[in-house]
Amino acid sequence: MHTSFTSHDLPASCAALEDLLPAYAEGELAPAEQAQVEAHLATCPACQEKVAQYRSLTDDLVGLPLACPTPEMRTDFMAMLQREKAALSTEQAASVVKAEPKIEPQAKVVSMWSRPATRQWLQIAASILLVAVGVVLGLSLRPSTEQLAANQTRKPSLATQLATAATQPATASDRIQLVSNAPANDQQNDATVLVLVNTLNTDPNPNVRLAACEALYRLRKDPRVGPALVHSLPLQTDPNVQITLIELLVELRTPEAVPQLERLAQRRDALPVVRQQAEQGIGLLI
Repeated sequence: MHTSFTSHDLPASCAALEDLLPAYAEGELAPAEQAQVEAHLATCPACQEKVAQYRSLTDDLVGLPLACPTPEMRTDFMAMLQREKAALSTEQAASVVKAEPKIEPQAKVVSMWSRPATRQWLQIAASILLVAVGVVLGLSLRPSTEQLAANQTRKPSLATQLATAATQPATASDRIQLVSNAPANDQQNDATVLVLVNTLNTDPNPNVRLAACEALYRLRKDPRVGPALVHSLPLQTDPNVQITLIELLVELRTPEAVPQLERLAQRRDALPVVRQQAEQGIGLLI
C-alpha cells in the first residue's frame, strides 16, 4: 500500500509532525523532537510507512552514479582551445611587424585591458570554460588519481578513518560509505571492531547504524562482536535497527541475548512489529 506525502485529510497528530518526518528519517532531529516523533510512530502505521519511504529515497539518491563528461566534450574543448591559441599567436606576430623603432628607450606600463573588448571577453570566456571543464575532467579522472596516490603513499587504517569521521563533520552518506568499507573476517583489525561498535551505539543516523550492524556481522568471528550486539540492543530506538540486531543475534546463535529480547518484547514504547520479532527471536534461541 502506498501512502501519499500530502497533508490532505491527515489526522491532526500526523499533520503536526509531518514536516519532522524527513529529518527523522535522516537522523537529524534534536533529542526532544526525535522522542516526540518516535512516540507518535509507535501507534501510527501510516507515518511509519512514510519514514520507510523517505529512507528508501535517501538510499536511492546515495547510490546514483557520478556523471562523467563524454570524450566528445573533451575533443571539442581541446579543438576550441587550439583555435584560440592560434588566434592569439597571429595577433602577437602582427603587432611585432607593425611596431616602430623607438628613438629613446623608455619604460612603460602596459595595461592588461589594452586589447579590443571583443578579444578581451573572448579570453575571459575561454578561461572560465577551461576552469569548468578542468574541474569536470578532474572529477572523471579522480579514481585513477586516487589509485596512483594509494600506490605511492600508505593510506590510514580504516579504524583511523572511522575515528576521524566521528570527531569531524561528515555527512551521513560519507559515514555510510566509510562503515561499509570495513574488512571481512580474514582482515580483522582490533581497532576497527571497537570503532564499529562505538558507531553502532552513538551515531545519530539510523542508516549509519544499520551499516555498522552489517560490518560487524562480517567480523562475527571476533569474540567481542556477539556481546557487543547484545549490549547495543537496549540502546537502540529505531525499529529498523532493532529488528536488524534481533536477526543478527539469532543468526549468530547468541543465547545471551534472551534476557534483552524478553525486555524488548515487553517495552510499551517499541513498535508491535519489533515486539513480535523479539518474541520470535526468543523462541529460536531457547
